[in-house]
Amino acid sequence: MTQILLFIAAYMDYLWKDARFRITGSEVSTSFGNALLHVESENLRIRFVSDRGQLLLGFQPAGPAASKEWYSIDLVRRLFLHQREDSSVLDPSYARFLEENLAEVEARFTGERWPDTRADLKKLEAKRSKEMFG
Repeated sequence: MTQILLFIAAYMDYLWKDARFRITGSEVSTSFGNALLHVESENLRIRFVSDRGQLLLGFQPAGPAASKEWYSIDLVRRLFLHQREDSSVLDPSYARFLEENLAEVEARFTGERWPDTRADLKKLEAKRSKEMFG
């Protein structure tokens, strides 16, 4: 959990600006130091995961549009920038991308835009799988 909190403090403190996001859940494992932290706004749920020393970030709609599916930061950035990402491991460049595009990310995961966003992300998941595994 410490790794997640240190990363947020160093690179993603903008989440707390204007009390936009709040912590809604967390879990810590006694083995391997794995942990997860959920933060939410009215429309967007973000999941930070520490897994074997790597940080990962996922998104899903919050509220009435809530979904069981999580979409990784590399897919979300690819949706916006239309370029393949080399890694899904959370790093400062992903944090900057989210800071610069947070309002639009929230909008894409909300209401009438969510079905199209979901379809686009599903296509990108399939494309990424094909690129990785042929």
